[in-house]
Amino acid sequence: MKGFFYSVAPNYAPNYAPVIECKITLDQFNHQPYEGQMVTVDETGTYLARRWDDVHQAVLLYQLPDGLFVKVNYDVDQKAITHLFAFEAGSEDDRLADYAMFVKLPDWLPGAE
Repeated sequence: MKGFFYSVAPNYAPNYAPVIECKITLDQFNHQPYEGQMVTVDETGTYLARRWDDVHQAVLLYQLPDGLFVKVNYDVDQKAITHLFAFEAGSEDDRLADYAMFVKLPDWLPGAE
């Protein structure tokens, strides 16, 4: 969903260039300024899933190159991103299980009712 961040905050990071490396570590991502993190997610992230924390708070899951994931909290009333949280699969901060119930397996897969 390239361009999503620009659609909700068109001037959110006018002076930051995204990290367009093939690999970015969690430490590198976390040491970027908030605006730089937003640009990196927007430019290099792949949208994977959405869940709801409450009626007004969507939580979007993005995957960056090389397996880094970013959870993006989006307030639908304010039309604003309220929080970013990066994590690696398998780490103590892994949040992938929060999205498991929203995965629909294809009907042709045995036991996928």
